Amino acid sequence: MTDLTPTSYNRYSRYIHWLMAFLILFMVFLGWRFEDKDTFLLNRANLHKSIGILILLLTFLRIGLRLAYKAPPEPPMPKWQALAAKALHLGFYIVMIALPLSGWLMVSTSAREIPFFGIAWPHLPVPQNHETHETFETVHGLFAKLIFYVMIPLHVLAALKHQFIDKDTVVEHMVPGLTPRPILNYRWLLPIGVVALAVALGFGIYRGTPLNEGRDAPPPPEAAAVSASVEAPASDAASSAETASSVSSAAAVTNWIVDKSATTIAFTTTFSGEAINGGFNSYAANIAFDPEQLGTSHVKVTIDLASVNSGDGDRDGTLKSDAFFNVAATPKAIYEASSFTKTDATHFVARGKLTMHGTTKPLNLPFTLNIKSGVATMSGTVDLDRTAFGVGTGDWAKTDSVPAKVTVKINLKAKASK
Repeated sequence: MTDLTPTSYNRYSRYIHWLMAFLILFMVFLGWRFEDKDTFLLNRANLHKSIGILILLLTFLRIGLRLAYKAPPEPPMPKWQALAAKALHLGFYIVMIALPLSGWLMVSTSAREIPFFGIAWPHLPVPQNHETHETFETVHGLFAKLIFYVMIPLHVLAALKHQFIDKDTVVEHMVPGLTPRPILNYRWLLPIGVVALAVALGFGIYRGTPLNEGRDAPPPPEAAAVSASVEAPASDAASSAETASSVSSAAAVTNWIVDKSATTIAFTTTFSGEAINGGFNSYAANIAFDPEQLGTSHVKVTIDLASVNSGDGDRDGTLKSDAFFNVAATPKAIYEASSFTKTDATHFVARGKLTMHGTTKPLNLPFTLNIKSGVATMSGTVDLDRTAFGVGTGDWAKTDSVPAKVTVKINLKAKASK
C-alpha cells in the first residue's frame, strides 16, 4: 500500500514561505535606511508600506494553505523541543499579522494616501494625530525587533541543529532534497540566495542623493533654500517684460536682472514632526528698485507652482494636486509690491499682496539689501498661513500633521540692467 504521508510541505506553501522570508528580511534592511535622508526617502517609505500590506495578505493565504494541506510529520524529538517548535511557529503567524497591521494603523494616523503598488489602500479608523502615530510606531518597532532579533535567529538555529546535529528531515520540509548528507548540496543556494538578495536589495534599492548635496535636492533646515536654475516659461517672461516696461517709463529707477543660478525661493514646514524643506525652480522676477526712489519702485514675482520641489516626487505630486496648490486650476502664485519702507541703510520692508490658490492677501516682506558695483544681494524671510489661502483641503485642512505656518525664505542675487 502506498504511503500518503507527505515528506515536505506542499509546493505552494514552500513558495510562499521563501517569498515571505525574503520580503520580511528585505523590509527590515529597507527600514534601517529610513535614517538616510536622501531624495528617495519617501520612495522607500512607500515601498515599505506596499510590501507590508502584501505580507499581511500572504500571511492569510499561507494560513489557508496550512489548513487545506496536510503538513509533514515532525521527526522524533524531546517533548520540550516539540512544544517550543509549535510555540515559535504560532508566534510567527501572530507577528506576521501584527507587524504589518501595526504599520497599517501607524500610517492611518496621517491623512496622506496609503499606497499599495500604485493603488490607494484604505485607512483604518484611528485618530489622525501625532500622539496616536507615536504609539503605533513604538508597537511596530517592537514587533520588528522581536521577529528580527529573536524569532528569526531561533528559527535558523533550530533548522541548523536539525540539519547538522540531529541529522533529521526537518529542513527537507521546506527544501526537498536538502538532506543532512552530503553537506555540500546545491540546494543550499535557495536559503542563502534569499538572504543575499534581501540584503542586496534592502541596502541598494532607491539609493538617492543626500538632501544636503546636489543642486536638485532640498538643503537642510539651516540652508532653507533650493536651487532655482530652471528658466521661467515664455508666457511669464512676456508678461514680466510688460510690467518692467511700464515701471521703467513711470520713473527712472534701476531695473535688475536676476541671477537664477544664485537665487532661491525656498520654504520650510513639517509633516508629522519631520522637517520638510523645499522650494520652487521656475519663476519670473521683475524688479525695478532704487533705495533712493522707493516711491516709484515696483516688484513683481510670478512663481510656477508646478515647479515645487520638496525632494520627493510622490510628495510633490500631492502638493500639486487639488488638495494643496491645485496647479491645474491656479498654476501661479504672484507677489506684487509697490510700497516700500526703509528702516536703515540695508533693511527694508516691501508692502504688497500675495495671490495664491485664487485668494489675495496683504503680505509684508522684511528684507535686507546690499548693492555693490552694480550687483545686489537680497535676503528676506516671511511666515505665511497656508490656511488663509485655502492651501490644504479636506483632511489636509487640519493642522495637526502639517502646521498652518509655512516659512518662506528668499535669497536673491541680481545685476543692474544696462
